[in-house]
Amino acid sequence: MKSYPGLIKALILIVLSLVLNAGSSGVCRAEVLSLDECLNLALKNNPDVHMAAQNVKKSESNLRYSYGGLLPNLSTSFSKGHVYYGPSSVQFDSQGRPVQNTGFDYNNYGFRINSDMVIFDGMGNFSRIASARHSRNSALEQFKYNNDMIAANVIRAYYNLVRNKMLLTVQKESIEQARQNLERTEALLEVGAATRADVLKARVRHSNTRLTMISTRNQAELAREDLIVLLNTRSNGVVEVDTDLRIDFRDFDQDAEIGFALENRPDLKSLKYNMKAASSGITSARSSWFPVVGANFGYTWNDREMADNLNFFKEEYAWSLTGYITLNIFDRFQTSTNLANAKADYRIAEYNLEKSELAAVREIKGLMFGMREARERIAVATETVEQAMEDLRLAEERYRVGAGTMLETIDAQVALTQAKADVIQAKCDYLVADADIARATGRMSNN
Repeated sequence: MKSYPGLIKALILIVLSLVLNAGSSGVCRAEVLSLDECLNLALKNNPDVHMAAQNVKKSESNLRYSYGGLLPNLSTSFSKGHVYYGPSSVQFDSQGRPVQNTGFDYNNYGFRINSDMVIFDGMGNFSRIASARHSRNSALEQFKYNNDMIAANVIRAYYNLVRNKMLLTVQKESIEQARQNLERTEALLEVGAATRADVLKARVRHSNTRLTMISTRNQAELAREDLIVLLNTRSNGVVEVDTDLRIDFRDFDQDAEIGFALENRPDLKSLKYNMKAASSGITSARSSWFPVVGANFGYTWNDREMADNLNFFKEEYAWSLTGYITLNIFDRFQTSTNLANAKADYRIAEYNLEKSELAAVREIKGLMFGMREARERIAVATETVEQAMEDLRLAEERYRVGAGTMLETIDAQVALTQAKADVIQAKCDYLVADADIARATGRMSNN
């Protein structure tokens, strides 16, 4: 009987431990995401993508509105009122006798239908439709390019997080290496095989690696937050990434890539559509110099009593069908001003395209230079890692037998850590440049 309280207490502790562990695992759950999963999340959740999509919807609405200019409008109205006439001046009847009118009032009902259609306006309607269509196409291309930019930013943020996580691993290895070196040096000091200066150098090395570790860990957390912002995820878990860097080296034909970009890059295509829209704007502005030909249909019904069964087509009605032509002889220079502005808008669109094409060519060349550099850095840094590992082994052996110094060993450790970091940096730079080239050439949205 005396053992029951102890057993109950133990069970309670086990249950509490399980609950706490379950709760903590829910908060600290790590969600490992692949690059494709990150891209899908960003294109689904990022606000910039949604804003670009709304611009496309606005341009489609404007196109639908411009088509309405080819159709007749139609309006109808119904009115009910009461008319009051006040007393009038003296009047005379047919026998010449004066009659005093004291005023009167009555109900008044009205029903109207009106329709107007412009048949010809100097091709203005067709020009506005063409302009709206080109603007819609421009918005679609800009939407594609916006998605490409988001994707490129996600790839950059993804590999930046991969970079910092791998550098963090390298730094942990460096700390462990420095710790072991410090312990070995202290042990050698106790047996008289090392000096006090050697121990101090080892301690300084260990402290420096810990300081670097703090900075690297902070950079990794900032990189993670940058990625989370782009993904716009509401997940409570910690976003983790796959640190397995797989690289497929590719060779590029610079001239072919530039030619492809000038024809297929979405932002350049958007600017080309802007030029076409501006050209249509010139035709639209010029149309005001031409006469407007149209037709109008009108139907009216008016009576002092409401029509029986709302039949407004039985009596007390009138209708008309009218054709008209109007010509604006002098519009106070409005048409000429609009035409000059439309021509200026076309030139501005033309210059924007030229400027953007030059910038695109420069960007592609720069990215290819950077990619080529990263590829060469990967080869050199990989070779340097092997050499640094061998150099560290020899330095440690020389120090062990008393033929080397602690400073040589520390320098070899630093060199190895730096070589490993250089490999990681070069690989991530290559992958980021590869994604940027796909975006800069337009292949990202055309694949």
